[in-house]
Amino acid sequence: MAWKIQGTYWSPCSCKVGCRCNLGEQEGDRGWCSGVLVFDIRSGRVDSTDVSGAKVAFAVDFPGGFLGGNGTGRLYFDAAVPTKQRAALEGILKGQKGGVFEQLAALFTKFVPSKEAPISIKAGQEETRITVGTLGELVVKPLRGATGQPTRLIHGAAAFRDDIVLARGTGSSWRDPDMRRWESGGHAEQSDFDWSA
Repeated sequence: MAWKIQGTYWSPCSCKVGCRCNLGEQEGDRGWCSGVLVFDIRSGRVDSTDVSGAKVAFAVDFPGGFLGGNGTGRLYFDAAVPTKQRAALEGILKGQKGGVFEQLAALFTKFVPSKEAPISIKAGQEETRITVGTLGELVVKPLRGATGQPTRLIHGAAAFRDDIVLARGTGSSWRDPDMRRWESGGHAEQSDFDWSA
């Protein structure tokens, strides 16, 4: 069951800038936490299945905070992702094939059935804009320090946050009728990833 994926993810959430979940807090700053991670997988393989080029959104909702668990999740696959790739990626993202997502799976008690939705990513150095069908509009603007370099968090809470760029997600919103509707309080993050198991 070996797998490896490389690419970039962007993730705005409902929290204010400096999401408490990044630092290990159990409760979101609104008393709950919702967000979405959008993965642009540039190259990857799950067993014998090539998943290169896949775009996937992973919406999450937690009644307290991300690290408090009891979460609900749903995957959204771009229409260009074939059925075989979807099945392979579901196994990874739901934590069934080891690696970073195996640890995250323990935070979820429910997965709503996956959906198909067109995913458009317009990535730039100063701003990335993503749409997921009519369900979500996501904005990620990296924060920068006095030297102009991106503001980074190293070894944050949760297995996938080893080295991330902190960002502003103001303008992001999510409106799947089967999930909590939210607008960003201002937080977002992004990272290049190279994960395997």
